[in-house]
Amino acid sequence: MKLRNRNLDPERIADFECFRSGILERIVKNSTLSEILHEIVKGIETLNPTMICTVVLIENSKIKMGAAPSLPKIYNDAIEGVTIGPEVGSCGTAAYTGKRVVVEDIKTSPLWKNYKEKALLAGLLSCWSEPIQSHTNETIGTFAIYHKEITSPNEFDIFIISETADLVSIAIEKSIVTAKLNESERRFREFFEKNSSVMLILEPNFGDIINANQAAVVYYGYPHEILTKMKIDEINTLPSEQIRKERMQAIAEEKNYFLYPHKLANGVVKQVEVYSTPIEANHRHLLFVIVHDVTERKIAEDKVKSLLSEKEMILREVHHRVKNNMTILFNLLDLQARSQEDERLTNALNDATSRIKTMSLLYDKLYSGKAFHELRLDEYLLPLIQEIISLFPYPVKLNTEITNTYLSAEKLQAIGIITNELLTNSLKYAKVPSREMEIQIKGWNEGEEVHLLIKDNGSGFDSKITTPESLGFGLTLVSMLVKQISGKLMFHGDAGAEFHIVFPIKNGSR
Repeated sequence: MKLRNRNLDPERIADFECFRSGILERIVKNSTLSEILHEIVKGIETLNPTMICTVVLIENSKIKMGAAPSLPKIYNDAIEGVTIGPEVGSCGTAAYTGKRVVVEDIKTSPLWKNYKEKALLAGLLSCWSEPIQSHTNETIGTFAIYHKEITSPNEFDIFIISETADLVSIAIEKSIVTAKLNESERRFREFFEKNSSVMLILEPNFGDIINANQAAVVYYGYPHEILTKMKIDEINTLPSEQIRKERMQAIAEEKNYFLYPHKLANGVVKQVEVYSTPIEANHRHLLFVIVHDVTERKIAEDKVKSLLSEKEMILREVHHRVKNNMTILFNLLDLQARSQEDERLTNALNDATSRIKTMSLLYDKLYSGKAFHELRLDEYLLPLIQEIISLFPYPVKLNTEITNTYLSAEKLQAIGIITNELLTNSLKYAKVPSREMEIQIKGWNEGEEVHLLIKDNGSGFDSKITTPESLGFGLTLVSMLVKQISGKLMFHGDAGAEFHIVFPIKNGSR
């Protein structure tokens, strides 16, 4: 209370406090705003019989009568809907300025010049108006006291008008909050009851089903009155302690998604996914739950897993057989090469075994990496280069720098055979007795193309009179494979053999 220290009549203060307590009780019990405003006005008039009181509400800067039971209807109707302003009577001006307006004589006040005839016709001679302000200092109405005589307020009158305006402010703001809450609850109830998704409201500590929508009644097969007396543990087939632990995670917002087996009234168990979120209703912490049946999806997922497992088994078998066949073919050709007396035939057979080894290595890399369509160039070429060099009995100084670009299995197979042919050719024919053998292999990207350079420090060849066909079957094969991957081949042998191949990363980009 604002004026406790003033020298006011204790008995009258006590009467007002008793009246005020009664109004606050009605506010707490959620009486309607109209009832409360009428009760306030009639109560002040009862405590002060010479006063005629009104509560005016302000909506969109216009006057709306809240309660004026002692004023004639013709007067109330005349000021209903009037826009507030600096000369709109006591109430319109108080609402406009946000300050108390005291008019002792309506007949002579400039604030009433446009409205005094209506007031005088109703027998009203003075009007004091107090703005009613919200907690955000917005003017939401006025509380006015009229008299049928010219008069000014005394100290107790100021106390009454000020305290009553505060009381009305509490009633109006409580009404606004209640209306918003009711509207929110109405929307939630409509959303909950009419939604086609299965929805439940649970008590988190014990798992009681507080409410269930119609979709839940249909899904679980229990009547609403039975379902809402059950616990979720009677539906969820997992251990009760596990379910409670996960409810606690949901109410603490640590986890909101769960997969559960739910048993229907007919005994059928369905696989469901549950989305839980904490809500507060009637000062209780509850869980709002949405349930989706994923039984068919889980069956499909299990079937896919089974098929994938079967596919893996088949691939392992195919891999085993292909690898065995390649090994057998490699060993047969190697055995045949060893048994030949003709050196040219032996070399040809050795070249064939080397090409098979190249393809076998690519296949093994692709399978072991689970990438059946593509592989990184460096992951494939570097082990291949080391394996080829290991077949020759003399040391080689090797300089490699290979890009990590992913290429298709088709391109890698061609690149592998090309590398095998060119590297083997250098190791066989380029070595000069007077110096250590050096081989450089580089692979890099330029835009959408890959460059591959293979170079040695050997004796080289006359590139002016040399074509791939004139250098033997190996280089003819290289030329053919370069065309197959839409690439181009450049070479020269002035300072050792140097082969430069350019090809697109993706098929059809050249």
